[in-house]
Amino acid sequence: MFLKDLLLVFLCAGVVVYLFHRLKIPTVVGLLATGIVVGPYGLQVVDDVHRVELLAEIGVVVLLFTVGLEFSLSRVVKMATMMLQVGVPQVGFSLLAGTVACMATGIAWNSSVFAGMLMAMSSTAIVIKLLADRGELGTPHGRISVAVLLFQDLLVVVCVLVVPLLAAESGQHHSFIWDVSQGLAMVLAITIVGRFVVPPLLYQIVQTRNRELFLICIFVICIGTAALTNMVDLSLPLGAFLAGLIIAESEYGHQTLAEVMPFRDTLSSLFFISVGMLLDINHLMTHGWSISLLLIAILLLKALTATVPSLLAGYSFRTAVLAGVSLAQIGEFSFVLAKSGLEVKLMTADQYQLFLAVSVLSMVATPLVLAGLPRLIDVIEQSPLVKSWQKYTPPEDDSIDELHGHVVIAGYGFNGRNLATVLKELKIPYVVLEMNPQTVRRERAQGQSIYYGDSGRESVLEHVHIEKAKALVVAINDPISARRTVQLARQMNPDLHIVVRTRYFTESFDLKRLGANSIISEEFETSLEIFAHVLREYHIPGNMINRLVANIRSDHYQAFRGQALGRTLLSFTPDGNLDAQFESCQLAPHSHAIGKTLGQLRLRNLTGVTIVAVKRKGQVVTNPAADLQLELGDVLVLLGQPEQFETAIELLELPAEGKEERPA
Repeated sequence: MFLKDLLLVFLCAGVVVYLFHRLKIPTVVGLLATGIVVGPYGLQVVDDVHRVELLAEIGVVVLLFTVGLEFSLSRVVKMATMMLQVGVPQVGFSLLAGTVACMATGIAWNSSVFAGMLMAMSSTAIVIKLLADRGELGTPHGRISVAVLLFQDLLVVVCVLVVPLLAAESGQHHSFIWDVSQGLAMVLAITIVGRFVVPPLLYQIVQTRNRELFLICIFVICIGTAALTNMVDLSLPLGAFLAGLIIAESEYGHQTLAEVMPFRDTLSSLFFISVGMLLDINHLMTHGWSISLLLIAILLLKALTATVPSLLAGYSFRTAVLAGVSLAQIGEFSFVLAKSGLEVKLMTADQYQLFLAVSVLSMVATPLVLAGLPRLIDVIEQSPLVKSWQKYTPPEDDSIDELHGHVVIAGYGFNGRNLATVLKELKIPYVVLEMNPQTVRRERAQGQSIYYGDSGRESVLEHVHIEKAKALVVAINDPISARRTVQLARQMNPDLHIVVRTRYFTESFDLKRLGANSIISEEFETSLEIFAHVLREYHIPGNMINRLVANIRSDHYQAFRGQALGRTLLSFTPDGNLDAQFESCQLAPHSHAIGKTLGQLRLRNLTGVTIVAVKRKGQVVTNPAADLQLELGDVLVLLGQPEQFETAIELLELPAEGKEERPA
């Protein structure tokens, strides 16, 4: 029974993914492992694998649909430099190496090119999850990885188009050209219809304010476009990508993505499970040595194809290696291509099993290797060979030798840039260290005192005369580099005042131990702002809020652990009478208040409402005196309880003697 199989699949997936989460292994790997366990080569829990594969194919369609929705021309433009410097050579060399290696073993050229395509792709799901969990999305190697992954995602569509070309037999090229022409015509027709028909249609749907109708319409567009491309022998995923791209260009793209994401996560989970079901454990055990050697070769090769271009682009050894290893695994989109290749006989069943085994193992290996990689890089960087190779050669600049009592800023992001602007305005000497070569080149051309260099290296700190500096501000996104910078700077200058900006509160204790004087935690400062705003809403006195914030900071964050908080509040309980509000009232021409002073009105005595300001001809008089005479058109700002305002406004609206209230 299909429903029973589906229930068992999701039940096993929940258990396995939970266990993998506790072991800090990515969810994708857990889903693949679930498929291995419940599939025909495992415990044979699922009877009908083909029905699960049908749902999985829908999951692939939705997956490509969301890729199209997330596609943004501005993101591509922003990361274009990294894509060209690292993404193009990474994909190109991976494709070339895979093709040459397969042809050397006697595999046909078209199947060899197809194998190179499979090897070139990395796992967006795994890499983004790992970087996010480690807080490294904003680091230099994180930005490189994201740029390359985005470039690979764009190439998936090209690869989907190329697969039929590689599968075409020599006597069928004329037919293939006709099919491609039909396909291009269909893509053009879909684009035109999507540009001029879909936005007005969605506008009419949105006007109904019916969420279910909007969601149905979105799925009709997604599945319908995929079906149209399939009619001309193009793939379903390509049509789904085009549908996502069309909607992304409209004003409904963000809402569509939010609605589709839960379906994508659920259905794409079935895709990864179905891939795991096809992995033959016996084949893995039988060919263990060959699979292991191939796995090591692919991991090393793919790591090099990203590491070397990163080094040539001017990034440090640490950044380049971390980026290269992050991208070393085979990606989830390779599974999509592999299933297509198996159907059109670009790979045999044995080759498919070999691909599955190596791909799954590469995904499992990535988080394990990255966990110990930073320490390994530390050891490698201390070797004489690497030290001599990446010896720091500072640019010729005599002005830096004159620095004394200056500020060293490590990192020229948002915080570093603002600090540099203030220091320059106050004529306080400073020097900036930045790891992005493009930023350094651009800012130096504008006269900024900025140098390319890793602040975690002794020779770089020597060049900016850290021993003569008064302060060091560490504003970089890499927590490991931040700790190395603090430790090294403290050793080189014991009197240096070190200020570190960090993202997470838990990093503060290590930085303090290594020698930082002040740690500014984004997480901590945000929490202070939040509770300060909440307390103001309850009318806690401002001086008491300021005292509470000061005490928490001076206690080195200990108040959040239940200490000192009670002392700071001094048993203060908010008084309900403080729940006052503001209201305003403009004097009408008939009002008896015109010409009278505030003292003569006696508004506070009669209603309990206080006039705290008077707005007259664009000017505001705060705390007005009792002898202030009111004029026509004055706006009175009133302070009091909500129930008091009605009485006060009625009193102010009373007509003067001899005047009648006239309708406006």
